Amino acid sequence: MSFDTTGLVAYVNGEYKPVSEASVSIFDHGFLYGDGVFEGMRVFDGGLFRAELHMERIARSARTLGIAMPVSGDELVEIIGEVVRRSELRDAHVRPIITRGFGGPGIDPRLCPEPSLVVSAYPFPPFLGADPIKLFTSAIVRKAPRSLGAHVKSLNYLDAIVAKQQAGELGVHDAVMLDAMGAVAECTGANLFIVVGDTLVTPTTRAALPGITRRTVLEIAAEQGIEAVVRDIWPMELHAVDAAFVCGSGAGVVPIGSFDGRPVANPEHPVVQRVQACYREKTRDPAYRTELYAAA
Repeated sequence: MSFDTTGLVAYVNGEYKPVSEASVSIFDHGFLYGDGVFEGMRVFDGGLFRAELHMERIARSARTLGIAMPVSGDELVEIIGEVVRRSELRDAHVRPIITRGFGGPGIDPRLCPEPSLVVSAYPFPPFLGADPIKLFTSAIVRKAPRSLGAHVKSLNYLDAIVAKQQAGELGVHDAVMLDAMGAVAECTGANLFIVVGDTLVTPTTRAALPGITRRTVLEIAAEQGIEAVVRDIWPMELHAVDAAFVCGSGAGVVPIGSFDGRPVANPEHPVVQRVQACYREKTRDPAYRTELYAAA
């Protein structure tokens, strides 16, 4: 599968460059050791969705790892806007990355005098599509919270990559990942919700990223009078749900059709459809958007 970068512009450490010319050193610790953090953000029709929450999360992730923010949140949003405009994108996925920076071999963070900042934007339809998806339960364990906290959106995604590889080899769309206790954590790149009766249930963030879309779904539930519960979900519960969906900035809100080959009772459950519709409305709501293009 090819990825066309024609016309796309990226920001790298103070410079805007065509993506084909944008690079960091092979001795950057983000490349050498996955020592860095990032965000996955969406632009819908020229508006950056929930920018403030993403800026708060990337700053919190960087602070946890002891990486200094190279620019303020407001400055980072300005850089994102410039990248999007120079790339002439109205709908896009945006990825700001902050790494420990250039430092040479050796994992000691003190080798890196200053962090690196890279921002890219690119066309990106929802990566799981829109139709009900098939999931399987992976034996790969989400390591948090006894290693790196689940709130850190770090560059190291190897556990998710291996689980995603397994899903591909089994002919399903994605994997459900469990935590060290055996409870459901999340999928490889999205949070998970199940519907039991008319109640939404989602795992705690003990071993799952506190997703911005997850937060938005919980807000929608409160606004719409839908009961929502945050608690441990155990794998066998997945086989008896009335409905389920995954959600994330890169996925949107996508219904689940089966777990481990067992069909979900009603992938098009009214609660799922209601959440999808409300989420679409919020992505167009000025209260949740930072407009990146001047009004005509």
